[in-house]
Amino acid sequence: MYLVDKKIMLKDFAQALAIPVGLTDSLKWPVRAGSVIFPIRNLLVNEFISQIEASGIIGKPDEWRRAFDGPTQLWRMSHHLISGLVDDKVEKSVIADRILLLLEGIAALNNDHYFEKTGAHYIFSGSEVAEVASSFKSLEKATARKLLMLSGLLWAYSETNYFVAHELTCEYHGAYKLADDTYAVVREFKNLRPTQLWSNRDFNGLPEYIRVITFHDKSLQIQFDVYNNLFDEAGTMAPSITGGYAIADGKQLSYDEILSLIVTVSEKVTAFTEEVNALSKQEIAHKYKDIFWYRKKSLADYMGVGWRPSDEIAKTLDEGLAAGQPAAPKSASSLSPVEKFAIEYDFSEYVK
Repeated sequence: MYLVDKKIMLKDFAQALAIPVGLTDSLKWPVRAGSVIFPIRNLLVNEFISQIEASGIIGKPDEWRRAFDGPTQLWRMSHHLISGLVDDKVEKSVIADRILLLLEGIAALNNDHYFEKTGAHYIFSGSEVAEVASSFKSLEKATARKLLMLSGLLWAYSETNYFVAHELTCEYHGAYKLADDTYAVVREFKNLRPTQLWSNRDFNGLPEYIRVITFHDKSLQIQFDVYNNLFDEAGTMAPSITGGYAIADGKQLSYDEILSLIVTVSEKVTAFTEEVNALSKQEIAHKYKDIFWYRKKSLADYMGVGWRPSDEIAKTLDEGLAAGQPAAPKSASSLSPVEKFAIEYDFSEYVK
């Protein structure tokens, strides 16, 4: 790839990443990840990069696809990657190379296209889209809106298990244009029973995987950013819906089963939220530690190694929390958060 291409990729990367990071809420539940993960962020990044380099997947798109579940898995780790390298005072040219490595993986996982800043998010091929549109009987328009309720609850449920790491459960993609000029939006919810993270939780009544498909008329106007956040600024999602269906562990759910699942997921969200709210900040920090290492579990599984963080990492976390978080430098910039991060994440001038 020519040098100018790498520069453009890095600049585009910064502008795309700045959108979800710059628009994020100032408050996060249960706490902001950076406020507790900062003592070990560099250790996570170093281990993550070392494993990618040792895995043999570099330059092999098919192997990237075996080692990772989808492009969002890498995108949502990207600003943590930069922060961890900056924490370690890594040379900026090396950071640029690490970002390009990440973009190689993202391209392999996203139809050989490394991203859209905001726009459509396509994962399925044309034949897969056709299969989605015709393989199962669609609910009537009057009842299909319950699928939106179920999807919203499953997104909330994902937070009770994985906090900010939505990519471990949720992948939204589309909008796919169908043969009759209507649209399909696909929502995939996986890893719904994470017993390795929460060994004492009651996951009874929940499938491991749910796919929700909704169909929409031509009035649908949605976009996705690179973190898989869905933008529906015109409020078209619900009014445009014409039908849809849900599949749980390979079986289509009836309308009554969808209603029952809504109740079950609601109960789990309430119970798990109360459980997390009762944790101390120290306990939440260690749960974040486990979640952040779990985020690269698919790579560890591909390599045949364990995913869990070591006891030494847990010790480093405790020591760092006791020392306190370093004060962030104050800035008097008049730039918006998105503009500020677009500059901060731009390493294009440091490509060798």
